[in-house]
Amino acid sequence: MKQFRYPALALAGALTLSLTLAACGPKKPEPTPEDTATPDIIESVSPTETPEVIGPDQSAEPTESMTVVTPPVETDGAVKPLETQTPVQTQPIQTPPPSEAPVESPSEAPTETSKVQAVWTAISQRELPSFQDLDDDLLSDFYGVDPADLVEYICKIPFMNTQATEFFIAQVQPGQMDTVKAALEARQAALQSQWSQYLPAQLELVENYKLVTSGDYILFAVTEYADDVVNDFNNNVK
Repeated sequence: MKQFRYPALALAGALTLSLTLAACGPKKPEPTPEDTATPDIIESVSPTETPEVIGPDQSAEPTESMTVVTPPVETDGAVKPLETQTPVQTQPIQTPPPSEAPVESPSEAPTETSKVQAVWTAISQRELPSFQDLDDDLLSDFYGVDPADLVEYICKIPFMNTQATEFFIAQVQPGQMDTVKAALEARQAALQSQWSQYLPAQLELVENYKLVTSGDYILFAVTEYADDVVNDFNNNVK
């Protein structure tokens, strides 16, 4: 039995030595803080353009069309491409052209002067006494003329009862000339009777009165300018 004791001991010693050497072998170096730090992850970001801001002292030039660009959107780590919308066309505002011919207001429209008024305008250029106008009622009382027989008339009698000068100018309704003329002759007869009582100078004017007609127009005049007044009448009612 002694011959197997020594090899067993030798094998046990060899195993013990092998374990001792393994335990005493070179140690693995421990990692440093720099080695254990997580490396920085650098993301590459595409540069974006900074939009131009127009301040209060700057002005944007007007353009006829404008393009709207939608900024890129990141979804699930992916960046969508830029979307360009259809340009918006702006229509210029058209202003209607000004009217070439000015429109006259009713107050500016010229009015045609009647022949009756034209005759009186010509007569009134002379030196005459002050007059009062007869309306429809007074015309019927003083002259015995029905206003319905007239288209238009002007009748002037003096303010002062020391003057015999008076005028009657009218456009007569068709078919009424004889009636109106007869009333004026009656007026002259009444004046002659009145002025024959006093002031012979005024009676002379009444006796030299003028009663003339032209078409539908008639003139009765007691005045020192009798002949000239007849000319004014004829010149303006032709």
